[in-house]
Amino acid sequence: MLCFLPFKKTVKNLTALFCGGMLLSFSAQAADLNQIQSQIKQQEQKIATQKREQNKLQSSLKTQENQINDIVGSLRETEADLKETNKIIADTNKQIKLLEQQERQQKLKLAKQLDAVYRSGNPNSVIEHLLSDDAKNNDRMMVYSKHVNKTRLALIDKLKATRAQLDEQKNYLAQQQADQQQQLSEQKKQQQALQKARNERQSTLTQLNKTLERDQNKLETLKANENALRAEINRAALAAQQQEKQEREQLAQKKQAEEKRTNKTYQPTAQEKQLMRSGAGLSGKYPFPVAGKILHQFGSTQAGEVKWKGIVIAAGTGAAVRAIAGGRVILANWLAGYGQVVVIDHGKGDMSLYGYNQAVFVRSGSLVNAGQQIAEVGNSGGQGRSSLYFEIRRQGNAVNPMNWLR
Repeated sequence: MLCFLPFKKTVKNLTALFCGGMLLSFSAQAADLNQIQSQIKQQEQKIATQKREQNKLQSSLKTQENQINDIVGSLRETEADLKETNKIIADTNKQIKLLEQQERQQKLKLAKQLDAVYRSGNPNSVIEHLLSDDAKNNDRMMVYSKHVNKTRLALIDKLKATRAQLDEQKNYLAQQQADQQQQLSEQKKQQQALQKARNERQSTLTQLNKTLERDQNKLETLKANENALRAEINRAALAAQQQEKQEREQLAQKKQAEEKRTNKTYQPTAQEKQLMRSGAGLSGKYPFPVAGKILHQFGSTQAGEVKWKGIVIAAGTGAAVRAIAGGRVILANWLAGYGQVVVIDHGKGDMSLYGYNQAVFVRSGSLVNAGQQIAEVGNSGGQGRSSLYFEIRRQGNAVNPMNWLR
């Protein structure tokens, strides 16, 4: 029995040592696991913080680019008003010159006629005297009047009328010049506001690009933007279909009622003709929406597995963007990654899309004609350079626009 005691004790000690080692091992693994879980949690929190920062910057970018859109729209209106005012001023100056020439001719003609009855060597002073308000109360006027026949009186009346017209045109010119100065002042304010908004946008864009590089989530962002665009187009298309159906029903009812009332074939208005033409779809070849070099081709790699669904055309800021064909605007809004976007439904499942604009001049629901200016080229949506993003979609799927452009 005694000989077995050391052996039992040894076994007991070995068991304790083994179990203790196991416990220490498990404890170390648990600590490592806790550390890993803590790191994962910290990383998730960091990613969530960065995502919130990115969303905040995207929201700021949207606000700033919408502000640029509004300012550019107001600026273009002011420029149009100023152009019209300058034209009116030029026309008024021409009219004033014609009236002044007419006045000189009338004075000369009247002077020649009066020279026969009054030889003072200063016929102009006689004319001024006869045209004055006090002339009727002057005794000398009574003497001259006896020698002036109806023809001469008619000339005096014409000269007075010319003077009145001249004074009226000069007063009108002064008012137009005042309006011009006000418009120029407003234009300067709008240009300053535009530059300020552009500077703020550039600051936001710089920060946003840093978050995209830091998070390495550009691919994820591109996919999210693409999905959001698809969803927005689908939503807008349904709303446009309902609007078109309602407008066509109203037109049919109006046509029927008018033909019944007049017993004549109904003659639609220009807008109603536009409605009747819309919905024919795309066929053939169309002009480019803007002239410029193609920076990115349809189907080329944008990032990772994401391919370009349209083409990107380089063009100067402010260049006119024109609808390739007539149709209904179903979307005119700011979208992440695409900026100020216009989408036109041409009917039969055909649509054209115009993105990156700095300003849009059409509204959702409006009908547009082929070649009509719908926007201005810009770099909205966070783009680094001025260009136009252009797509054509058939039945909801992007197709190569080059097959439709000439």
